[in-house]
Amino acid sequence: MTRPPRGYAHFIEIHQPATRAFAAFTEPDLLARWYGVEATVEPRQGGMHRVRLKDGRVRDATLDVWDPGRRLRLIYMPDPLRPPNEAGPLVEDVLFDTKPAATIVRVLGNGVPATPEWDAEFRWLRHAWIYWLDGLKHLLDGEQPRAAKRR
Repeated sequence: MTRPPRGYAHFIEIHQPATRAFAAFTEPDLLARWYGVEATVEPRQGGMHRVRLKDGRVRDATLDVWDPGRRLRLIYMPDPLRPPNEAGPLVEDVLFDTKPAATIVRVLGNGVPATPEWDAEFRWLRHAWIYWLDGLKHLLDGEQPRAAKRR
């Protein structure tokens, strides 16, 4: 019997407007400062969102949902360095929720196969998003980041 794909959820509070947090995900110069070493973004629905990480990995996605200041949905392209994914594509929704004097940034990932071949990748994604969101907070708030929260 096939198990459903796994997911992950992280969030962090940023003391900036949602438009600024959104820009950190969509403007290549900002994106490369907290997420990787190089980024390319075609800022539109159907556009490309590619980040080369410090370890050389490339996260290559299509922007399925583009709602400035509110939401992004990234659908990741198959990666020949990963095992086949029979469950479908990896998907990450990034939500920007405004509250007084802050924005809650939520990253909701799904589509990681529940197979032993994907266990290490699943653990890596869960831990990497804690690190990346801490870097985002440090960049935007200019303060020592606290660990992103997992649900």
